[in-house]
Amino acid sequence: DHDRVRLSGMTWPEGTPAEQARHLLAYVETLLEREVGGEMADVTYLRFFLREGHADEATREAIEAVEREFFEAPALPGTTMVGVADLLVEGPAFELEVEAMVPTRDREVETRRLSPGPDGTDRGR
Repeated sequence: DHDRVRLSGMTWPEGTPAEQARHLLAYVETLLEREVGGEMADVTYLRFFLREGHADEATREAIEAVEREFFEAPALPGTTMVGVADLLVEGPAFELEVEAMVPTRDREVETRRLSPGPDGTDRGR
């Protein structure tokens, strides 16, 4: 069996959309490995909510190129990119949601709020 893992509200405040995607996907990889014993191949879906001014073909292509650094065909996750008028935080080009199906292992399950720190490590709250 599998456990469903959802990460939402993920943003990175600086850099180009490609740099933001790279930071966030590296953080997702770290969280999956360290917190639930998963891997990027367990990711089934990515949703990008693109801030107005970034909902364009160039941003889509840049993000898709970064995705291919973390995922190998044919095992690419489903991806949706939606243009939105604004985000609740200043700076990021987009907000990311991730869904993964991680093989069930014997472990305690807990819900925690995690935020990436400036150096890419998490700050549990």
